[in-house]
Amino acid sequence: MRSQIDLWMTRLSYLYIVLPFLLFAFLWLNLFSALIFGGTVLVSLILAWKRIDPWMLVRLKRGRTFWVIVMVIFIVFFSGIGSYTYQNEDFPYRNAMFNDLMSYPWPVMYHVEGFEGHFLNGKDTLMTYYLGYYLPAALVGKIFGPAAGHFALFLWAVLGVLITLYLIAKYLQKFSLAVVFMFFAWGTLFFIGALIKYPVEKFGTEGNYLWAGMRLYANSNLGSIYWIFNQSLTAWPIMLLILNKIPLKNSIFIYSFCLFLSPFCFVGFLPFFLYYLLLHYRQGRDLQEFVKSCFSFQNVLGALAVVALTYFYLQSNKAGQKFHYIPFSSLKVFVAFMALSWGIVALILFPKFRNEPLYWISVAILIPLPFFQQGNGMDFPGRVSMPAFLVMLLLAMRLVLEEKRSLTRKAMVAYFVVAGVAHFIFETGISMWKTGVANLSYRTNLHEVLMQSENPEYRAFGEELKEMRNKQVLIRDPFKTITHPSNPVIWNYMADTEGSFFYENLAKKREP
Repeated sequence: MRSQIDLWMTRLSYLYIVLPFLLFAFLWLNLFSALIFGGTVLVSLILAWKRIDPWMLVRLKRGRTFWVIVMVIFIVFFSGIGSYTYQNEDFPYRNAMFNDLMSYPWPVMYHVEGFEGHFLNGKDTLMTYYLGYYLPAALVGKIFGPAAGHFALFLWAVLGVLITLYLIAKYLQKFSLAVVFMFFAWGTLFFIGALIKYPVEKFGTEGNYLWAGMRLYANSNLGSIYWIFNQSLTAWPIMLLILNKIPLKNSIFIYSFCLFLSPFCFVGFLPFFLYYLLLHYRQGRDLQEFVKSCFSFQNVLGALAVVALTYFYLQSNKAGQKFHYIPFSSLKVFVAFMALSWGIVALILFPKFRNEPLYWISVAILIPLPFFQQGNGMDFPGRVSMPAFLVMLLLAMRLVLEEKRSLTRKAMVAYFVVAGVAHFIFETGISMWKTGVANLSYRTNLHEVLMQSENPEYRAFGEELKEMRNKQVLIRDPFKTITHPSNPVIWNYMADTEGSFFYENLAKKREP
């Protein structure tokens, strides 16, 4: 029974990863290209399914599983995904793109106007972004309407978290509420830096989580679900399948989808994937036998189809082509960030895992990352670091579960508690509060009553309610479309069709 559950959960994980690419290939490409790329990947998926070797040893108890599902639904509900609760500052851009995916024919094209002086103004452009995560829900929205699409996006996120938790339980060979709590609690001690830098009365306001600068940022697991779910909920299953030692004949195929779905994580996971291949090679100690064990239709032609199409699609987007080295002006801030984001965890893990290569690979990745940047903002170090943080989380979970009375176990438990409480407050807690306040603001005239009060605290709360009414934070959709003149970052999501190999040779042709 357990092997059957593992078989179907692993198949579901494969489908969760592969389905967005199949939709992209069959619905965005011309007929010939769709048959070549989509057909190759579809055959590869079927062959990969046949290679699955189920081995889950842990029994999933129904009662525990039920409460885990309830917890996941609750946490994802307050992420803003689906437009039911408070949405953070990234959602205006995500909502605009998702709207366009639901309302425009595929491939999504634009004629850019109203951006005087912009290099894309007056050009015909193609939506060019790592958008795979959104495609299944967007297709539902196309067929059944936007409300159904938003609900499908919410369900797709819930499914991604559940698959991730299942694969973590499989890796640890333990499914318990403690494992689930540790997953959601995982994160940095960023708030300590914010408390030091900002006055207490301003703590918790938007932006102070970037106390160390735009490049010095690392997400918690809750933060990854609330802010970059399109990358984390696709990359986590891919990485966990590989860490769970999927058949070598499937491994390159599965890993290749990380480039399509979450390119930054593809880069960050590469050293771990190479180590995974090295382990397989050392088991046989024969290069010819190792190459033979890797050789399969899905690993060669399937992976090549994914990597080639992804490259042809993304290479014309100029937003991510700027890569540079940036030194730090403040050694104190750099050291503080490194200590609070992962250094303390690394010290706690050191006694148990000092001979574990995965530990040292994580450290080797995390040290130099903040010195480099691709494009603008914090995307490169904040996203490329996700695989290393996932591995550190798994090591931290092993420490808590395998050790009994050691000092390092107590320290790790304390870290989980402190980080978990902080991140729950700053992600889920703030969302719950602002969702409640927003509903009061939208549905009542309480702000008018409070603003007339003689109590200054009541008046302040009334001002907050009034401000919330104007912001529309439950559905942050000021642009409606990527090409709205107020959108300052349209180039992140599109590329000029002129000179684009993808558009000229692979994409369906239509008028923007």
